[in-house]
Amino acid sequence: MDKLGAIRQKLGGNPVTVKELRGRMRGARAFIILTIYLGILVTLVSLVYFGFTASSRGLMAPEIRLNMGKVIFGVVVTMELFLVIFVSPGLTAGAISSEREQQTFDLLRTTLLPARSLVLGKLLAALSFIFMLLLATLPLQSLSFLFGGVAREEFIIANILLIVSALAYSSLGMLFSSLFKRTLIATVLSYATSILVVFGLPILVYAIILSMSVFFSNLGQLTTTMEALLIRAGWLIISVNPLATAIVTEIIFIEQRSVFMASLPLNGDTNFPILSPWIGYSLIYLLLSLLFILLSIHFTRQTER
Repeated sequence: MDKLGAIRQKLGGNPVTVKELRGRMRGARAFIILTIYLGILVTLVSLVYFGFTASSRGLMAPEIRLNMGKVIFGVVVTMELFLVIFVSPGLTAGAISSEREQQTFDLLRTTLLPARSLVLGKLLAALSFIFMLLLATLPLQSLSFLFGGVAREEFIIANILLIVSALAYSSLGMLFSSLFKRTLIATVLSYATSILVVFGLPILVYAIILSMSVFFSNLGQLTTTMEALLIRAGWLIISVNPLATAIVTEIIFIEQRSVFMASLPLNGDTNFPILSPWIGYSLIYLLLSLLFILLSIHFTRQTER
């Protein structure tokens, strides 16, 4: 109980966090968002269930049941990932800039609250709301265990990716909010960056891979060293994109039953070991989150001066 009390005191010790959470949860907006979000997920899961039952005419073989569990889990996690990517920046993009627009930032400057507490308080309040949405979908994720087809490792990795993504994209919105004085500009740049990472990067990567394949096909067979360098470059690009990371990690787990390492064949009989993309994704996005938070504190402190 003492430890729980200490954690509760640390979370509630920041007045900005308490004020933001009370303001967000006091009205009906948060509950409407939660209801609509869960309603969409329940509808999608129901469509998957009735689609499988209709195709099997009510007699489900074990293989069909396992596939249905995996599809339900994939649909829920994908929707959660899109929620994190496109809702998290919107919750923090106006955190600092709105204080300037409402002319309340000068009031915060007169208090003893440092820039670090202001940024972390706003960020923690936004993350608390995102985590509440993710927590509300755990029963839907658990349906996959009822039907089977999903391992415990997949469940843990999926939730790690969701938590890391929530932190990174919330920190991104906080950075733009502290950098620009207008909430509209900060929001547009936050969503533009998210769209670029999620959708623009795969298109760019596909164009690069296509051009490189044409180039190297004219030169002949790749050397082992060159192929290893291309694999490392591709792994790095995959580890930046959340959707690519989730898909490739799932493929590696299904084909090689490996959580941490993957073995890719090179020219000849050589196998090239490489970390699973979710590990690189988590490390890269945690470092980016730390960088974004530090920059947000720096720009907020500059504004105070």
